[in-house]
Order: sequence, then structure tokens, then C-alpha cells
Amino acid sequence: MKRFMQYLALCVLSASLLSACGGGGTSEQGGAAALSEPGAGTTVLAATQAAVVSCTAKTWVAGTNYPLGTVVLYPPNGGYYKVVNVGSNGSDATVPTISTYYWAPANCDPSPPAPGNCGAKIWTAGINYPLGTVVQYQPNGQYYKLVNVGSNGSDATVPTVSTYYWAPTTCGSPPPPPPPPPPPPVTGCNAQNWTQGVIYQLGAVVKYPPNGQYYKLVNVGGNGSDATDPTISTWYWAPTTCGGTTTPSTNIVGGYYPNWTPSPLRIRDINPRYNLIYLFSATPVGGAPGSTGAVVWSPPGDGKGAATHLVEDIKYARSTQGRKIILSVGGAGNGMSFPNRNKSQNFVNSIAAIYNQLGGIDGMDWNTFEGSQAPDTNEMIWISLELKRRYPGFIISAPPAPWNSVDKAFCQAMVNAGAMDYAAPQYYDGPGLNEPAYVTKNVGEWVALLGAKHVVVGFGINNAANYMSRDQAISAWKQVKANHPAIHGGFDWEINTDERQGWPFADGVAPLINP
Repeated sequence: MKRFMQYLALCVLSASLLSACGGGGTSEQGGAAALSEPGAGTTVLAATQAAVVSCTAKTWVAGTNYPLGTVVLYPPNGGYYKVVNVGSNGSDATVPTISTYYWAPANCDPSPPAPGNCGAKIWTAGINYPLGTVVQYQPNGQYYKLVNVGSNGSDATVPTVSTYYWAPTTCGSPPPPPPPPPPPPVTGCNAQNWTQGVIYQLGAVVKYPPNGQYYKLVNVGGNGSDATDPTISTWYWAPTTCGGTTTPSTNIVGGYYPNWTPSPLRIRDINPRYNLIYLFSATPVGGAPGSTGAVVWSPPGDGKGAATHLVEDIKYARSTQGRKIILSVGGAGNGMSFPNRNKSQNFVNSIAAIYNQLGGIDGMDWNTFEGSQAPDTNEMIWISLELKRRYPGFIISAPPAPWNSVDKAFCQAMVNAGAMDYAAPQYYDGPGLNEPAYVTKNVGEWVALLGAKHVVVGFGINNAANYMSRDQAISAWKQVKANHPAIHGGFDWEINTDERQGWPFADGVAPLINP
């Protein structure tokens, strides 16, 4: 009893642990027990928890016994923790995120204060700053304010690089002098001479002195043109004329984004050459051919944050990057039938639910008919037109089998009804489909059937049987484009493979599709 009274006295002296002494304690995770009378041979010390304003933290190492008051950086989540209670061996080699009796979160910011009267800190590499923090970046002496955050505050980003997170600001001192005015407009049109380092705004037309050509800014980043070069950064710039009439290609450069990938790129980080991304795929409730007509869709793996940031990344891709996001429905083993209007209506309602779940999408890709299965064309026309009615500008596409007469008849009926924008035959994963000569001949058949503006070419570049090499894909596209100048673009199966191989499609074929 004497030992327990000593322990109780220590609890009373520790303001941060009063609630535990009052009997409301719970068992600690990771094996530490709830507050109770210590057993024989156990020494328990208590300390008041307090947020740390500035400190010198150590990197936490598994198995180490830290003394009371130690602050550590926990590498798995980048957070700081302070030892606020100890056992017979200090922290008893506990884990900060598990043993919350021993550890408490700390606000450890080792950044020294910066000069000025705004409370700025000197930016320090590796620190996750909270929203609103002002820092001075010593390499250029300028001040920056954190205006957007990720899952860990500033995500240890660099102010001059990550302009989504950081914005230039002042620190109570006069703002830096404005940059020199851009050169006067070129005589005869509204263009300006392009100047290295200048930030141009959306719609700006420039004359590029090295080649005398004109370019228009058609996409922007965190700071307008992000000081990019018109002849290099073709996502930002498109060739135009001096009168301001842009002549960029509007061809589709699509890529499938499978949801089974454990650690895919976040959508906002996909190679900027892709201007259309297929979310693959929504599948029928109850399995093929669908028990109710409804479909469901699951996000991809979150190894790189793709699932956690999915909705915000889709919004960013659509509003800032100018990409289209298309929901693909079906896939191998997931064919669907629509024998009646009730199933069709359930399908439409489920697409609307996914639309709301994702914060909006730009279209749907019919991938629900396979092999010898005949599509329910009339109901699929009704579904497509209903979605287009609900969502003006909604894109409807399909990736048919190139040789299949049933698929050809379906796509022709859909296009004629105004229910499909384009068909994209798949030239991969089948004997001979990857041969440029076959692609060229077969695309001609589809163009004759639908018209060139309703045909997109489906590529698959992979080091596998019945897939193309980069050079084969380039050869096939050049032949197709020469035969059909109005062809509507191409897609690649699939983005994860393209990234893993070093972007042979995005950096090799896409520049030919959208010069």
C-alpha cells in the first residue's frame, strides 16, 4: 500500500496524467498495462506532457531505451514524439505510435527563426510544416507561405519547386521589385517575344525567337507557364499562328489505369502526355452478366497515396491539368446483359452514384461485351443517351475486338444513334494483332465503317507475346495517320506498364499523336 500511495502522489503532481489517476485509464496498446498499482520491482515515473516548440530531435531506432523527456522523429510517419512516462528501462524500447502511455505527440520544429517581423522560420529540409507557415528560403533569400498541404503538412517539399504547396510572400518588408516588363507585342499581332524565365498566363501567344514560330499557352501549372520552353514543354504550349488561332491536335492520348495495382502513381502524377485516363474498371453486381444491372467500382491500391487522394486528384486532373477521366465498365470475365429497362435503369443509377462518389467524371467506356456475347444494343443506346442527357458533354466509348463482326455492328449502330463518340479497337493480346501491317489494314475497315473521327487506335506496348514494341507502335501510328489524317487518337494498355518500362508510349508514341 505504501508503494501505491507514493505512486498516487506522483500522479497528482503530474497535471497531464490527472485523468489517468481518476480511474478513466485504458490498457496501452503494444502490451503496456493500464494505470494501476505497480507490481513489485517496478519503478514508474510520471512527467507532464507538453508540446515542444523547438527542439533537437533524434531519429527513433527500434529497440532503444530512451530517457524521460527525449524527443524523437518517427521515420514511418515523419511525426515527432516525446517520452512522457518511463518504466524500469526508460521507454522500455516501445514504439511511439503504439505505446501512448510512454509517448505523446510533440510539435518539434528545429527551424531557426528568420529575420523580419512576421514570425517566419528559416526553411529546413525534411520538415513537414503546417498550413500557413511562412519560411525564408536561404538559397535565394525569399519568403514563401504554405498555402496547400498534403497528408503530412508540407510533405517536406521545397518552396521553389513545389508551387502547389508554396506561394511567394513578404515578411513585413517591402515586396521585391517587380520583374521587368515583357517585350512589346510583335508588330502585326497580339504575340509577345518569348523571354526565358517569364511566367505567362493561360491563352498567351508568344513568338519564339530561336525558330520564329508562334505558340499559345493551352495548359498551366501552379505558376502559369511555369517558365517553360514552348518547343520542349508541349503539354503547356501548342503551335499557333500570329493571329492567335491555335492549331494544336485535339487527338486522344488515353491510358487505362487498373484498380488492381497496389502502388500506382497518383492520377495527378501520371505522365502529362496522357490527356484521357480510363479508370478500369467498374464490375457488375453479382458477377457476370449482372444480377441487378448495377455496377460497383473500387479505388486502386494506396501504396503511393493514389486511393487516399483519388477524389482531389481527379478534380485537379480535370480542372487544372485539362485531362478527361473516363470510367471503364466490364473487362475480362465481366460481360453484362441488359434484357430489360429495369436493369438498364439500375445501371444508369449506379453510374450516377459513382459519378458523385468521385466528384465527377467525363464519360464511360463500354467494355461489357466479350467473345461471342451479343450486346443488347437497343438498351445500351438508351443507357448512353440517358447518361449524355444527364451530363452534357459526357463521352461514350468502347474498345471492341478489331476482327469481330458483332462488335462492328454494335459500334456502327451506337455511332449512328449519336450514343457513342468513338470506338477504339484493341491491337494487342491476340495472335498477329500487334503487327503494324494488320493494324493499318484493319483500322481502314473501322474508318470506312464509322468515319476517322470516330476511331481511336488501341496500342499495347510490352515485352510479352502479341504486344508491340515501341518501334512497332510508332510504325503503325505513322502508317495509320498517313492513310487517315483525321484519325481521333490512340490509347495504351496500360499506364502502370508504361511507367515501369520508362514511358515508351507516353514519350515515344504520344508526341506523334499530339505533336
